[in-house]
Amino acid sequence: MTKVTTRHNCSAQQIGERTPWGQHALLYVVFFLMGAEMYLVSPLLPEISHAFGASTAQAATVVTAYVVVYAVAGPPLGLLADRYPRKRSAIAGAVVFLIGNAGCAAAPSLGALVAARGVTGLGAALAAPAIWAYLAERTATHQRGRAISLGASVYSLGQVLGVPLGALLADAGGWQAPFLGVSILMALATVTLAGRLESTPVAATPRGAGALVRPWRSPHIRLGLVSTFLLQAGRLGAYTYIGALFAERFGLPLSALGLVGLLVGAGSMAGSLVAGTTLDRLTRIGVRGTWVSVASALLFIPCAAVASMSHHLPIALVALALWCVFGGGFYSSQQTHLASADPTQRASVVAWNNSMMNAGIAVGTTVLGATAAGGPTFAAITCLFGLGAAVAAAIPLIGRAVTLPGR
Repeated sequence: MTKVTTRHNCSAQQIGERTPWGQHALLYVVFFLMGAEMYLVSPLLPEISHAFGASTAQAATVVTAYVVVYAVAGPPLGLLADRYPRKRSAIAGAVVFLIGNAGCAAAPSLGALVAARGVTGLGAALAAPAIWAYLAERTATHQRGRAISLGASVYSLGQVLGVPLGALLADAGGWQAPFLGVSILMALATVTLAGRLESTPVAATPRGAGALVRPWRSPHIRLGLVSTFLLQAGRLGAYTYIGALFAERFGLPLSALGLVGLLVGAGSMAGSLVAGTTLDRLTRIGVRGTWVSVASALLFIPCAAVASMSHHLPIALVALALWCVFGGGFYSSQQTHLASADPTQRASVVAWNNSMMNAGIAVGTTVLGATAAGGPTFAAITCLFGLGAAVAAAIPLIGRAVTLPGR
C-alpha cells in the first residue's frame, strides 16, 4: 500500500512543491471551452428546430444527449483515467470532444446532431476527471484549493459567456458556426497540450468489476458524493425555474433575464475564487477544508428561501447572487476535497462527483417541478436539500472531532 501512495503523490513533491501555472492555464482553456459549449446550445434551439422541421422540445434533446451521456459514462471513464497517464486521458477526451463538435456543425439531420452531442458529452466525461486529478497532483499542497477553484471559475465563465458568444456566432454564420468555432479552438488547445503538458506516473489502481463502485465503500467519500447530490438538487434544480419565476413575478423581459444570468455566473465565479483562497488558508493552519462545504450549504439555505419567495426585486436579486456565491464555493470545496480524498482513485472519485451533480440536477428539477415555483413548498424542499447536504458533509468532520480525544 505504501508503494501505491508514493507513486500517486510524487508529482508535486518531485518539483519541490512548485505549481506549474503555465500548464494549468492550458487546462483552464479546455475547461472554458467545455463550459461554453455546454450552454451555447440554448440560444440556438429555435434555429435548430426550424432547420430540421422539429419542435422546440424535440430540438432540446440535443441538450439532453450531452447531459445523459456525461452522467452515465463519467464513472467508468474516470476509472479509465486512473489507469492511464492523465495527459493521455485529457488529450484523448479533448480530441473526442472536438470531433463531436465538428460532427454537430456537419450534422445533416436532428438525429445526427443529437448523436454528435452525445459524442461531445463522452469526450468531456473522459477529459474532465483526468484534468481535475492532474490539477490536484501537480499543484503544491498549499495552493491546491486555488488551482481547483480557478478551474471551477473558468468553467463557470465559459457557461456565462457561452450564451452570448453562441448567439453572436450564429448570427454571423448560422447555428453551425458556434460548434465549428469550438472544435477549431479545442483543436488548437489540444495540440498545445500535447506539446507542453507533462506526463505523470501511472498509478497501481484497483482492477475488476468492483473497482467502479470502490469510491462508495469509503464512508467519507460516500457522504461527500451524497452531499454533492443534495446541494445540486436544491441549488441547480431550483435555479431551473428562476428565469420563469422572475419573468412572471417581476415582469422581466428576456434581455433582463440575460443580465440575471450574468449575475448568476459572476456570483458562482466569486464563490469559487473565495473558496479556493479560504481552503488554502485552512490547509496552512491544519483545518479540514470540508468545513467550507458545510458552511456554504448552510448559507445557501436562507438565500434560496429569500430569492424564491421575495416579491421585492432588489432583495430577490441580492439573495440570488449570494445563493450562487455559496453554491460556487460549495462546488469548489467538494472538488478539492474529493480530488484529494484518495490518491489511488482521484479521477474515479471526481467522475462520480460530477455524475452525482448531474443526477442531483435531474432529481431536483423533477421534484421541484411538481410544486408551484416560488411557493412555500418549493422553498421548503429547496432548503431541505441544502440542509441534507450540510449534514452529509458535516458527519465525517463531527465523527473525527469525537474520536480525536481518545486517540
